[in-house]
Amino acid sequence: MTLPNDIPDDDATTVKEIMAAHGYDSLKETQQLAFRDGILDPGNHLLVAETGNGKTLCAEAITKKALENGGRVGYLVPSRQLVRDKRDSLREWGGDEYQIKSDRTAYRSADVAVKTFDSFYQAILRNTGGARNLDVIVLDDFHEIYGTFRGPEIEKSIAAAQYEGIEIFAMSATVGNPEELADWMDADLTVSPEGRQIEIDETVVDVGNNEKKEAVVDTIRKHRNKGPFLVFNYAKPWTESRAEAIADTGLFRGASDRNFRSELQNKIDGRLTDTLETLARSMENGVAFHHADLPTNVTNWIEDLYYDGEIECLCATTTIAYGFDSPVQTVVVADIQRGPNYVGVWEYVQWIGRAARPGYGYEKGYAFTLTDEPGETVGRYFEEHRELERVRTHIENDERFRWLMLELVATGWDTPHEIEAFVKEMLYWDQLKQVGAWGREHESRDERLNRRLRMTADWLIENGFISELDTERGFQTTALGDGAVDFAFNTFASATLSAIKSFYEWTEETEHDDITQIGTLNKTTRLFNHSLSARNGSDELEAKLEEHGIAADKFGITAGVIRWYWMANLDTRDIEERTEVDAAYVSSTARRISQTIDATQYIIDAAPNARRPDWFDTLVARVERGVRHEEVPLVENVRGLGRYRVRMLREYLRSSDLPAAQGLPEGTVWRQLKGFYNEIDDPDQFEEVLRGNINGIGPATAGNVRSFVEHGSVSDRYHESADELEVNSENHSTSHSRATSLDDFGI
Repeated sequence: MTLPNDIPDDDATTVKEIMAAHGYDSLKETQQLAFRDGILDPGNHLLVAETGNGKTLCAEAITKKALENGGRVGYLVPSRQLVRDKRDSLREWGGDEYQIKSDRTAYRSADVAVKTFDSFYQAILRNTGGARNLDVIVLDDFHEIYGTFRGPEIEKSIAAAQYEGIEIFAMSATVGNPEELADWMDADLTVSPEGRQIEIDETVVDVGNNEKKEAVVDTIRKHRNKGPFLVFNYAKPWTESRAEAIADTGLFRGASDRNFRSELQNKIDGRLTDTLETLARSMENGVAFHHADLPTNVTNWIEDLYYDGEIECLCATTTIAYGFDSPVQTVVVADIQRGPNYVGVWEYVQWIGRAARPGYGYEKGYAFTLTDEPGETVGRYFEEHRELERVRTHIENDERFRWLMLELVATGWDTPHEIEAFVKEMLYWDQLKQVGAWGREHESRDERLNRRLRMTADWLIENGFISELDTERGFQTTALGDGAVDFAFNTFASATLSAIKSFYEWTEETEHDDITQIGTLNKTTRLFNHSLSARNGSDELEAKLEEHGIAADKFGITAGVIRWYWMANLDTRDIEERTEVDAAYVSSTARRISQTIDATQYIIDAAPNARRPDWFDTLVARVERGVRHEEVPLVENVRGLGRYRVRMLREYLRSSDLPAAQGLPEGTVWRQLKGFYNEIDDPDQFEEVLRGNINGIGPATAGNVRSFVEHGSVSDRYHESADELEVNSENHSTSHSRATSLDDFGI
């Protein structure tokens, strides 16, 4: 194992130990340059390098040296999905000697806290868990500061670290303004001249007058030997239709001999909707589609299948571009424009960067970009011509600036001095220019910042989020302000301050007994912008909405589908047939709505005249799981008993021809299940009946049901099955049970 001679001996030992833990024999050019530039020396550092050039080893070496010097490190990644992988990688060399943690106690007790950017920002603001006592933070995938989803949290995290004097090491793929970013962070800058480890061959495809879908199919057909393929699409409908068209060619037929239809049916616990039938047929031909509206367990399954080579072509929306590491050889950018506007160069680079990533054995990757303007596309995006955009501040936007001030005031940074000092650590301050468009000269930066801070404070005061103190220079949050910040810090739901204010006023001013579950769902879908893609519903659904005074638009339809069909635990195919809404996306939409409703508890609790309804927690659970009121304790306490299996169990108990099921007590499924257990009077036989007769319930689930019946208990509130279903919930799904022979069980 050899290292450059100009690396100090102590640093060389640290680096060698990291290399040995990961099985590396030598350093790459980028790594040698970074260590020569002194990234292990005290101070802030920004390392910019192409994919595959070893930035992670540099970050781990910095982490290890900080630990050896008695320091504590926050290793920050963009998403929760990446936390476990990074924690495990660090434990390869430090797990025996150091506490490397990612749980809630990490900031307080770990030597290395592996967490997300947003958790760090919140911990600094709230001064919880010892985050302010960290010595170094590592910012992984710093280039995600470009995007509007994670970018604001990254910018605020850096500001928080700088305010507290915590050293920063940021590593990034190529960005457009590295010098400016380094100046902002007061960081030494290393920009590696080393090219991408695996070349990507970029090709423009002139669509001309052709249908885009046909052009996608034709591109893949011509380059069939360059798979696996990842096709990026702008919109969900295009993602699905293009996947279906590629599958219809039969180009990838035979990629797998698995029964995808059966596996998919098991994933969704019921009959397949039209959309999922299309997905299953496509997968039989080696093609799948992927977007955020599919159930999470389905998208995770598709990603695993693609990784394992069971799927040869994946059509996806661009949400998969971040953190997706899989054996892609060719990327097809089907939509280089969003409507009339070209996508960002940084986005294009992120997308094609999914091709030929290190570790998959490719000597070259390929990127095909479809366009009506080939010359413009090549000049704007291709490597020899492209210029990456500057990373811009995310608080130029009034809404985000208001949120920042409110978050600061709510967490105790409530004086003009503290607020101004924090904002001056943001990229915003560095990019606040004194000369504007056409040479117009502005006030000084301090004057402009003070004016904006005053205007923002006035807006927050006028709208009831904060108040200004009378006896000293400072602010305090109102009940509404506290509720808004607690909501924001406890959900990933995107919400405007105006939407939160509207929900607060609704829950504050509405008589408690007049707040219903359907009303809560309707208010949540509208204010927080959750909806199914539905313009119309069935006559049955629209009649129910009219009866409740709810508009039959996409928000009202979503609320009605969730409340009267999904929460009635109808099979998704039945939901689709009865509501005329594509039910493939109900579960993912319901999960987001459930998370948002759960977070509204902080708004409700903050409102002086409001209180959470008795059914609030049950509503959160039912919206997420899609079950009846009486089924909640079973699906929450019996491992493996989801909405499909509990439905099959309920229907079996109410229609079985076994003598033990005759004369069961009226009432809830729990009461009947207990009665059934007592009638059989043999625990082993009870378990055998369940696993032998009820679809979806195998040995493990049957054992879990038995254990809960024997040792569990159900709250009194679930002993009544009364519910505001208000529609006929008769289920038309496939049979709940297999044929029963009474002789098999001797009863």
